[in-house]
Amino acid sequence: MAKASVTDPANPTSATWRDQWRWASWLLMAIVAVAALIVGVVDNDDARTQGERVAAISATILCPQCTGQTVAQSNVAIARTIRADIATRVSEGESDDQIRQAYIENYGEWIITNPRASGLTSLVWIVPVVAAGLAATALAFAFARWRKALRLVTADTDTTQAASDADRALVSDARDRRKRA
Repeated sequence: MAKASVTDPANPTSATWRDQWRWASWLLMAIVAVAALIVGVVDNDDARTQGERVAAISATILCPQCTGQTVAQSNVAIARTIRADIATRVSEGESDDQIRQAYIENYGEWIITNPRASGLTSLVWIVPVVAAGLAATALAFAFARWRKALRLVTADTDTTQAASDADRALVSDARDRRKRA
């Protein structure tokens, strides 16, 4: 029987075929990840009710009295007052950004749980994404280098050598011990 070529498209075990599917699967995962990010970023403000808007805005404004809680989580008097004020502003037709800006003007930038994506604070959003991208790239290069080194090592040794009688005896002994255990 003739040995199949490494690049034989009819042979599903060929290295080229597997490499193509590997790259296709990585590409598909990247497309899915980008689509998920786009869906997550797109905000559908028009479809929300006033109550949902009040809850969403309350979840992004920190309680001035409580440590680490938003006004949506806290039940102290100032948090209840702020929630009522947010509800009033929503019913008056102010946008979410206008309401948040009013609280920033009264209390300062610390009152908002999500930092703005402008100026120096944009680094809070950019640095983790860049770091993850660099880490993924470094891992890809490391894996490629290891794979290349492994191919070089296996190319230097003859892996098609038949098993010796001593190898067969070792395997037979191991199987016998396993059956007895």
